[in-house]
Amino acid sequence: MEMLPLAYALALLTYSLGALLYGSPIPVRSVKRWGVAMMYDGLASAVLVSTYSLLLRLGEYLLGVLGASWPSFIAWLTGRTATLVTVYLALQSLAATLKLSGADVLLELLKHVGNLVAASLTAIKMIYLISMIVYSLRDKILALGVLLYAIPLRVGKGVGAAMVALSLIYYVGLPLMPAFALAFESPQLSTAGDRYGSISGSVVDVLGGSIPYPIVSLYRGSRDPVATIVGDAEGEFYFGPPQDLIPLGEEFEVEVVFMGYRLRPDPASVVVPWSGVLRIGNALYAGGGLALMMVGVLELRASNLSLGSVELEINTLSPEATLILLKLKSVQVSEAVVNGERVGCAWSSFSWRGLEIEECYVSLKAGESFVSISYSGDGYPRPDAEERHYVDVGDVVDYLNALLTAAVSYLYSYLLLPSAYLAILSASSYALSRFLGGGLRLRVL
Repeated sequence: MEMLPLAYALALLTYSLGALLYGSPIPVRSVKRWGVAMMYDGLASAVLVSTYSLLLRLGEYLLGVLGASWPSFIAWLTGRTATLVTVYLALQSLAATLKLSGADVLLELLKHVGNLVAASLTAIKMIYLISMIVYSLRDKILALGVLLYAIPLRVGKGVGAAMVALSLIYYVGLPLMPAFALAFESPQLSTAGDRYGSISGSVVDVLGGSIPYPIVSLYRGSRDPVATIVGDAEGEFYFGPPQDLIPLGEEFEVEVVFMGYRLRPDPASVVVPWSGVLRIGNALYAGGGLALMMVGVLELRASNLSLGSVELEINTLSPEATLILLKLKSVQVSEAVVNGERVGCAWSSFSWRGLEIEECYVSLKAGESFVSISYSGDGYPRPDAEERHYVDVGDVVDYLNALLTAAVSYLYSYLLLPSAYLAILSASSYALSRFLGGGLRLRVL
């Protein structure tokens, strides 16, 4: 680095000035001591410049001996940050749910929990910032420390020694923080307790294909849903802690809404805890923003699906049935054929959850029908639906107490322990800087 030749030149200058003072005929004792000190400083600075590369490799060697590494340390920090972010977002969701439920009294306790989690998250972010500075700028910090150390008259010796010590101690010490925390922290407490369960699974069509972004609602003795969420692109959904507080043993009726149609899945009701597949027996999602709804007593005997083409063999068991073609407005259906005859669809459009949807009704007679559809489409976006989470207000106080206990545990493990470890590293750096002949303050001999 460019700073090292300058540091070496300053070291030679310091040594030469010290030799000049030491050999001068000035009969003053303090001048001789100044000369000896400057000669020592020059030699020490030259040694630091010469061992610069060795000091960099020494850190890597010590990490290897101690079984630590920076990638694993960064992964540990990232995992803890993700945990706190998830908990914090869940608390925000729970606060919104409590506010809608009218439980404003409990929001104050939840606010204290959120403050503890936020403080822990701030501490982790600060540690992450310090770690990134040390990891990415260690060589520059070390070189700058050597340069300051080599300035004559010990003008920057204290700061230089401190920077050299920090670059060594923090580079080796920070990756050991996970081991230090593991030795002193207690196991993380569960915030869900033993009284709450979850409802999770996936929504599929009649052929077992995923239905993207289904709106899943839970009902319990009312026409209004007690909870509503939007599944993901693969049809996966989840009700449960920390956003939903659903007591074990509760039974709910389930409804799925897709492309504006209310659909009854199989099973139609679930008991907490439950995990499985909700099958929609009268819907088929072809992909690319095209779906088919079947009304009547129908039996799907054969199918051939590919993006842009649908071929179905349907057996109508009732006197008549209806096949509803549903598509996004951007989807283009080039041809729809039933039993060899082209169907002229009179598309009607409607708006639903921010989506423009068109539908066409095709009548099917009793017996076998062969349906072929050719189309082009890009995909199905997430509908603009408001989610609603379930909270049993009667038991929420116990749950908030459990959250508060967990938040205190986070504060201890994520704030106090790392702060204590950083204090240990700082004390070790100060001791090393004093050993190198400096300190943490500027001074002139």
